[in-house]
Amino acid sequence: MNGYTVAEMNQPIRPLRPYAKEQKRLFVVALLIGVGMLLQICGSSLLSTLLSYNTDIYNRYINDELFGLVIDMVYTSFCVFLPFVLVFFVMHKKGILKSLPLGSVYDPVNTSLLLFGGLGLCYVVNSIVSYLYIIMSSFGLDFYSMQQETELITLTPSILLLQVLRSAVLPALFEEFAYRGVVMQSLRRYGDWFAILVSAFLFGMIHGNMLQVPFAFLVGIILGYCTIVTGSMWCSIGIHFLNNFFALLQSVVQSAAGETAATIYLTVIMNVSMIVGAICLIVYVSRNRAFFRLRPSKFRFMMHKTSLVLCAPPVFISLGYYVYAILMDIVGFYEWFSESVGNLFYYFSSGTMY
Repeated sequence: MNGYTVAEMNQPIRPLRPYAKEQKRLFVVALLIGVGMLLQICGSSLLSTLLSYNTDIYNRYINDELFGLVIDMVYTSFCVFLPFVLVFFVMHKKGILKSLPLGSVYDPVNTSLLLFGGLGLCYVVNSIVSYLYIIMSSFGLDFYSMQQETELITLTPSILLLQVLRSAVLPALFEEFAYRGVVMQSLRRYGDWFAILVSAFLFGMIHGNMLQVPFAFLVGIILGYCTIVTGSMWCSIGIHFLNNFFALLQSVVQSAAGETAATIYLTVIMNVSMIVGAICLIVYVSRNRAFFRLRPSKFRFMMHKTSLVLCAPPVFISLGYYVYAILMDIVGFYEWFSESVGNLFYYFSSGTMY
């Protein structure tokens, strides 16, 4: 009747093959990662709505620098850190993720070399992305995030302390916990390079604007690699902190001495970091000839694994939200989109009238 013999129909149901079990497990991991990303989006939307509906608080957030910094730190804690704390506990309970690599490093010398080498690579990536934006601008493609001016800072001890906490300490701790910790570690079972690339891609996308997405993606690869080869997240946390801290110092220099001094500072810090980083990376490669070879996975179908993660419903929805945010960052896209939708609606409504 259905193409099977009686003997075949009476066969006992076979258990899932190991690969099928791993597919199912990876899909569960992707669902939990996606839930963490959705919680980040919901938390961000909730805080933004609360600020916009309360005029007094919003005006104080804009005009009171101290109050604004406190709100920003609450935002980072509530929208970046807390969602993935919840995801970590669920993964721990399900046996997916036992712990995070927050202990001592494998080799202190290699870790020191990668700390400064990774920072130098961050500035190389920054230079490449800057040239990419110049090329895109020459073709008439501009972005709102590129038009933002450097933030001027009130040079008082309390403001400077909160700026360091807001801009360097909390992002380094919380973002590394979420993406080099929970996301990357839960994916390492399926190959180290797979875990590095997927976590870096998601890390890039959550920044939601063309000024930061390419930079964060490439830097995410660097941070993921450093975490895995050193055996500890403290190396990536250190690189993340130093990168953000030196960027903050540029704003401090500009606030204190003007734009020319800030440009000189940036030129010096970039060149020194890239030279020192290059020396450290040369020494690291000489000490570790197989530096590019990380732990593989028994399940080598990279595209299939990637599609399982990115097409998990909560991950797919989150990525759709960030793609929309990136498109809205393109100057003129909103006006073009609104006009196109309006014309399309007019076309169909006119068609139904006749």
